[in-house]
Amino acid sequence: MKWVTIFSLVILLNFAESRILHKRDHDGHNEEHPTDLDLSMLLGNVYTKLGENFRYVAMIIFAQNLQLCPFEEQAQRVKYVTELAEICAKGALRGECGQTVMTVAMDEMCRRPENAEKYPWHEDCCGKARADRYACFTAHQLTDPNAVPAYKIPEASEICKSHSEDSIAFKLNYVHEVARRHLKMYPPALTSIAHNFDDIAEECCKDLEAASQCFSEKMPAHVTNLRLVSAIHKHNCYILNKFGERALKATKLIQICQKIPAASFKNIHEIVLGITHQHKTCCSGDMMGCMIERLELTTKTCKKKDEISVKLKECCDKEILDQTTCIVHMENDEKPADLSPQVREYIEDPNVCKHFADEGDAHLAKFTCDYAKRHPEFSTQLLLRISKGYQDLLTKSCAGENSHDSLVKGEDELKKEIESSVKLMKKTCDAFENLGPCLFENKMLMKYTKKMPQVTVESLIKITTGMASVGQKCCKVPQEKQMSCSDGGLALVIEEMCEKLPANFSNEKVAHCCSDSYGHQRSCFTSLGPDETYVPPKLSVDSFHFTDVLCDSLSSEALIYKQQAFLINLVKQKLDITEEELTKVNSEFGAMREHCCKADNHAECFTVEGPKLIEKCLVLLGIQAAVHVQVDV
Repeated sequence: MKWVTIFSLVILLNFAESRILHKRDHDGHNEEHPTDLDLSMLLGNVYTKLGENFRYVAMIIFAQNLQLCPFEEQAQRVKYVTELAEICAKGALRGECGQTVMTVAMDEMCRRPENAEKYPWHEDCCGKARADRYACFTAHQLTDPNAVPAYKIPEASEICKSHSEDSIAFKLNYVHEVARRHLKMYPPALTSIAHNFDDIAEECCKDLEAASQCFSEKMPAHVTNLRLVSAIHKHNCYILNKFGERALKATKLIQICQKIPAASFKNIHEIVLGITHQHKTCCSGDMMGCMIERLELTTKTCKKKDEISVKLKECCDKEILDQTTCIVHMENDEKPADLSPQVREYIEDPNVCKHFADEGDAHLAKFTCDYAKRHPEFSTQLLLRISKGYQDLLTKSCAGENSHDSLVKGEDELKKEIESSVKLMKKTCDAFENLGPCLFENKMLMKYTKKMPQVTVESLIKITTGMASVGQKCCKVPQEKQMSCSDGGLALVIEEMCEKLPANFSNEKVAHCCSDSYGHQRSCFTSLGPDETYVPPKLSVDSFHFTDVLCDSLSSEALIYKQQAFLINLVKQKLDITEEELTKVNSEFGAMREHCCKADNHAECFTVEGPKLIEKCLVLLGIQAAVHVQVDV
């Protein structure tokens, strides 16, 4: 997967804090005191707002909550709810028209008793009250990537046939397949991706003879974007659930201040509150509430577009669902010409300690925003570290007698953090350019095997492959975007790694890096040395496997995997292995591979030469041990 750092952003305005903090059920509305938000969730009102897109959003709800049901069954549910919503939109007085979309959808999901065969928890969830019922469904979503079989894009001829016969069913089916595998993807984004797939099919199927080639050219970018959007939405939830609402607010504050540097802090503060609440709704699994909040807040944004950003007009002229997608991908505005180059008042103002004492987080937020506006080239993570450093500096300096001198001295430490991050970015890209993707990945592999040798071979390879992908992507972008690209991409890699660590993981330093601070995650892992507490396991017959795969072409994924697995298992035996030792080991491995792949009987050769190689490598590394080598044929 290619990683980049375009983080999801919906510009929101005038979302009053009273509404943000308004408590409402996930599955229903407040009938005694309905708000505008409650009313906008009603079946007919949602249909009026979405039009033909209603059916796709309905499919998202069904597919994300009943992931194992076949498309045909889900399509019947979508048909029923869509027809009912259309009737309600025309003013019908049916009882269902006074209910929210989610209530009607949940009733429909609970109407079929045969679901109990696929979902043992189905009857219990459906017996609960509305809010508890929805929470129960969300809690039982299948989050294991292997729970739903991987989706395989059909052959071009099959795609074109389906598209020409019924384009609506074609898109519905694609929404179903994507939604049941990407549970945190927001409805507007998922609907936009489905429309994009439809556009690709429309174009490629004009020439059936060239359709296959057309799809092969266009689908990789489409799939990369799909995975990226899903990863970003999931990452927002990761920040919220792992590090709390304050961390998510700070993250969004930085991104918005960089996005619209001409906006006032008052407007930006309202935006941050709105976005944070929206993500809380989305991450709870209430995708209808997620979408309605997003659309309503985007509408409010567009009413004040001239006040916020010169680039908003183009987005706000689009259809409602397209507006949000457009705003998310909107490039940062240029820094205002009258923006001062520095923010010296946060250090030199004699009343700075009083401001900090009186305003607390609000003072820190203003500092963070002003700094972010002036440094769009800095990553979110670096700016979070600067913000935390400034907070620590104020806490320490303002407690002493000579706060001004202390603040000035402490400012040098903040500068060192910035210089360190800039140098690391340059060093990483220089290494990537000099070594190339393959050797760079091996370098990262050796480094991270030493840091966390308890991690499985498969996971270590996946982690370092992700890191190499980040380097390959981010070292090619303009210098002013490299740090944001790199830190943002690595944040996604680190999230995936940390989420998969078992609860009883024995490496306390790694566990600390995963859970202590979002802004410091990357720097925490970078500063880790070899795990001094690690005791290597005894070598066994399962430690090394030499097979005919070693005779594949040098670019073969299977061969590369085998080579890397060999490297990892040796490094795990000696965490202080040097570059020189590694070079010798690789040379011996290459010599054995070349010798056996030229032999008439590869397997027989590996049986003889494999144990010799391991014994030789152990001697080179200063490890005296006998080992039996398993040979797969």
